[in-house]
Amino acid sequence: MTVPESPGLEFTCALKVDLQAAYVVGSTPHGLRRIIPITGGTVEGPSIRGVILPGGADWQIIRPDGVAELEAHYQFKTNDGVIIYIKNTGLRVASPEVAERIGRGEHVPPEDYYFRATPKFEAPPGDYAWMNDAIFICTAIKNPDHVLVHVWKVL
Repeated sequence: MTVPESPGLEFTCALKVDLQAAYVVGSTPHGLRRIIPITGGTVEGPSIRGVILPGGADWQIIRPDGVAELEAHYQFKTNDGVIIYIKNTGLRVASPEVAERIGRGEHVPPEDYYFRATPKFEAPPGDYAWMNDAIFICTAIKNPDHVLVHVWKVL
């Protein structure tokens, strides 16, 4: 069998997502539940710039195997005044030692863990409507007070 060529990627933007300390719900039937408020941040890309608005959060489940299942809902306002909604679901996979270091707020090199997600954007009609009609993937880096998310459009 011939392996088909993989689809291309086009860099869309970098999101610097500022975070507040987590609310820890505790152990639930699905795993350890925590909620991390999103307080602001920035959006910078070749054709989009803006600020992340406060009011979103990342609802996380830490599975018994230590993997973090992430589901973040938040919004940003472009420099020209358009509000765009994001739902980003993904995984952060780390050894127990690395997960503990991240949990303590230490800076951990991104090559020490796997942090990937699939953001879905919702934009109103106009200049950013193209975001409604594409698949995006991202890599993320967890820093002590923010997450740096690099987003690519799948071509």
